[in-house]
Amino acid sequence: MKQDYLHNSSLHIAIIGSRSKTAEAIVRILQAETTWKLTLFSSGTKQVKHDDRLSFYPIIYDDSKKNKEIFLKILPDIIINTAALTNVDFCEENREQTWQINVRWVEFLLHICKITDAQLIHFSTDYVFDGNKGPYMETDAPNPVNYYGKSKLAGENICKVSNINCSIIRTNVVYGFSSYRHSDFVQWVLAKLRENKSFQVVTDQYSNPTLADDLGLAVYKIIQKHRQGIYHIGGGEWLNRYEFARKIAMTYNYDPECISACTTADIRQKARRPMRGGLITLKAETDLGIKPAAPEAGLLTLRRQFQMLDLSSEYDK
Repeated sequence: MKQDYLHNSSLHIAIIGSRSKTAEAIVRILQAETTWKLTLFSSGTKQVKHDDRLSFYPIIYDDSKKNKEIFLKILPDIIINTAALTNVDFCEENREQTWQINVRWVEFLLHICKITDAQLIHFSTDYVFDGNKGPYMETDAPNPVNYYGKSKLAGENICKVSNINCSIIRTNVVYGFSSYRHSDFVQWVLAKLRENKSFQVVTDQYSNPTLADDLGLAVYKIIQKHRQGIYHIGGGEWLNRYEFARKIAMTYNYDPECISACTTADIRQKARRPMRGGLITLKAETDLGIKPAAPEAGLLTLRRQFQMLDLSSEYDK
């Protein structure tokens, strides 16, 4: 490895998928805690300019030649890949596009890491498991039940056999602040609550929803401590979607009785879901020294972030 991360104040970090909630959280903590140079990549044209420490590049995921030229020009020490197709039903029906982003793109990044001697930090999901006995530890055997999960497991496996310095962060049900107003489960629930009409949420899909800021902290700790391998980062409470939706309503001063319970069979999703998913975070807590937020604390953090930007009226009753 070309850098001593623990004592280097001038690391160059490339962050892929910079318009994602996870990437924004990573940028926030790295800007607050380090002097490292950050280069952000996104397929979107709009970029929020945080400060002069950041540089931006547009990216076309199937243009390997152009992308390679950019990476060889900037020579990052660490590449953080938050880019993925994550809409589970879309992935089920658009398999070639899913494979291009979730697998071939990872192959490309590993190729770049091999040339430049960079570390890769890659994001994955609890959907690599079948959901029969969650929450899961890092050592549990994957067995995905839908194409999204299969593509993410393929990306993981490429990392594992690459002989590249890699860290894989599995997470689930990520929610958090977005400068780009990107939706997530929390925003979907709030939008439904604002309509003041009854709507259904499933009671049989379990997870431990993850505040994006905790993912940012995990990335910082992995770099700071020079860690490799798989880490599970999830929230501090394992619960079903219906229970989480009610916590969202109460945190944002809406009536939780607008939310009615249903099962996954009732809503007929196109792709099969791992019903008892979620992640055990003991390894991350002991090795990285982080304590993921429980839903109430995470939702309050998100509410404060919107209030700081005077956007609370869009989410509070």
